[in-house]
Amino acid sequence: MFLVDGDSVCSTGLIYRKEIKNGQTQYFVKDAQVITAQGTLSSTSYSFNFYSDLIPIKSKIKLSGTISKFQEPRNHGEFNIKDYYNSIGIYFQIKDVEVLEINTSESVDYDLFYRFNKSFVNVFSSLLPVDEAGMLSSVVAGNKSELDVDTRSLFQGVGLAHILAVSGLHVSIVCMLLYRLLRRCGISFIVSSVFAGAVAVAYGIFTGGSVSSIRAIGMFLLYLLAQVLGESYDMLTAASAMAIMLLVSNPLYIKNGSFLLSFGAILSIWFVALPLNKNFMELRKEQKNRLRTFSIGHGRTRDFAIKVINKLIDYVGGTLIFSFGINVGMLPLLVMLYHEVPTYSIMLNIVILPVMPLLLLLGLLGGMVGIGFGLAVADIILKPCHLLIIYMESISRFFLGLPRAKLIIGHHGLWFTTIYYLIVILILKYKAGIVRYLALIGLYLIWLVPNKGDFEIAVLDVGQGDGIYINSGDGIHYFIDGGSTSKSKIGEYTLLPFLKYKGVGSIDYWFLSHMDEDHVSGVFELLEQDYEISNIVLSAEIPADEKYLELTHLAEEKGTNIIYMNRGDILGSKHLSFTCVYPDKEAAVSYGGSSDEVDLNALSLCLLMEYDSNCDETADYTGFFGGDIASEQELDIASLGLVKDVDFLKVSHHGSRFSSEASFLEALSPDVAVISCAKKNRYGHPALEAIQRIEDTGADLIYTMNSGQITISDDGIWTFIP
Repeated sequence: MFLVDGDSVCSTGLIYRKEIKNGQTQYFVKDAQVITAQGTLSSTSYSFNFYSDLIPIKSKIKLSGTISKFQEPRNHGEFNIKDYYNSIGIYFQIKDVEVLEINTSESVDYDLFYRFNKSFVNVFSSLLPVDEAGMLSSVVAGNKSELDVDTRSLFQGVGLAHILAVSGLHVSIVCMLLYRLLRRCGISFIVSSVFAGAVAVAYGIFTGGSVSSIRAIGMFLLYLLAQVLGESYDMLTAASAMAIMLLVSNPLYIKNGSFLLSFGAILSIWFVALPLNKNFMELRKEQKNRLRTFSIGHGRTRDFAIKVINKLIDYVGGTLIFSFGINVGMLPLLVMLYHEVPTYSIMLNIVILPVMPLLLLLGLLGGMVGIGFGLAVADIILKPCHLLIIYMESISRFFLGLPRAKLIIGHHGLWFTTIYYLIVILILKYKAGIVRYLALIGLYLIWLVPNKGDFEIAVLDVGQGDGIYINSGDGIHYFIDGGSTSKSKIGEYTLLPFLKYKGVGSIDYWFLSHMDEDHVSGVFELLEQDYEISNIVLSAEIPADEKYLELTHLAEEKGTNIIYMNRGDILGSKHLSFTCVYPDKEAAVSYGGSSDEVDLNALSLCLLMEYDSNCDETADYTGFFGGDIASEQELDIASLGLVKDVDFLKVSHHGSRFSSEASFLEALSPDVAVISCAKKNRYGHPALEAIQRIEDTGADLIYTMNSGQITISDDGIWTFIP
């Protein structure tokens, strides 16, 4: 594709879908022709955002704007936006849109389902609190435009994100219930199937036609066809047919998380959950027979009590076993997509899922009544929804507040995943009874143990800022800085996903060179999200400005210890140590001054890292990290001989022309130098003068703006973007 970011284009195409997103309407266009100065692209698909949602679906549209390609990840763990949109057949965006012409079909109202969906949302918004209305809109109508961020995070955190998306659960509740009700009323197979099938298709269109709902509705239609033809229905065959159909229509679905989770759940049910559940029921039957053999006659009250207890054990035990079976089958997929596992999701399914049918049915009924008969009647129907949502949220918050509610596992390779599934197959094939469950539990727990990893330095691409992760190789994890002024939510979208990918559930020591936004913004985010940071390490001479006070208050609130380093202090673990080489009290006097004259950059915490792989008291790898110090501070460090001949240099102040002084670089003589900065920034980083001085040392100079994440380990230097 010859399209370039920022190119002006003129395009014609057909709108086939629209949805509300971030306060605007996102339109999806197919069969499009895109004309640029470089040429014409035909039969393509793209999306664009517009302030109005009044452009009807199936409209032929002509517009102008600029090309915006979907961003690819630049660090481990980051969400691949390009792969996601490509997997649903969208290849780029057009921004700064000006609509030139709209041709609408007058014979068919294709916006009917969209308006109906919007009316549902309006009913919920009028009668329920904002967060509850957003949740019910997502659960019932598949409309996430009003879904509260905290609500989404809550249910994702406890492993119940699937209840917020229209999936097989919804189809089975709405459509299967309808079909069975019609059959109980004596209506024929054909009429019941046609009506229930039409409702299923309409419900799919109404809720936006997600991959999981297409899979579920397709399988339901195959079930109905089997009923009409008098044939037996096979869940695995139906799922295979739907998978083939979807992949033929778009092979890139194989990269779609919803596709993988939806079909992964079916396979987990068929191959793991159902056999385990069957085995459990057989064990229970044997147990009941033994108890019946040894029991002597007893009264009706005791018989009834025993019957109730057995029913309860069968339900709770069966639900637990079934849920555990799905978790065993889905574990590698969940870890691959999220790199973490909700610890208590198996138990939560028992207490949350039983209320879902009632919430869904009341929501559907309340929405339809509100549209047809007014809000007063709908309010009566939706009152219980308020209580159900409070119940679900309260239970979820309770479990999320328990110790180790989420276990960060990290990335597992293909071989590890393959071996896991082979062992699961062997256990299910050759083990029986209690041994089978114990073996699967043992395998499940082994998978949850994160790999402590080897020594490495990872300089993340955070845009205009700094963020450096260092693994000691002995189970202690360090981080230096973590902020950006060019990327929003750097903690949520870059730092945390990277740490999850690495399987780092907590940082032992997080060094902050100084309190500028491009060095600390992500750390504030992680603390606010309750990510565990055991210790934050600061210079003893750090100015007590507003940002510093905000940090110390937040750290105290989250139980994070603050450590202060003076020049000469050493902090570290068995194989890795950090020595503070700057600043000292003299520097604090020189650059502190009054509150209006403090030079934060000049008081950056400067660290000498030394890695000793075999504990022979000789450093095998050394590095220097100097925050945003300038030439004057570099000369001070060099003149005292505090740092000599390092292997790695994190270039100070993002390659500013006022840093990387020649004699300082000569004293360090680095083998590798890394500059962390954004390709577009208002500071002119990196400066040509600084680059030239670094290159004169003979160091390999690498830029995050070009290479993405840069990793240095015993295996050499690796860049995310070759």
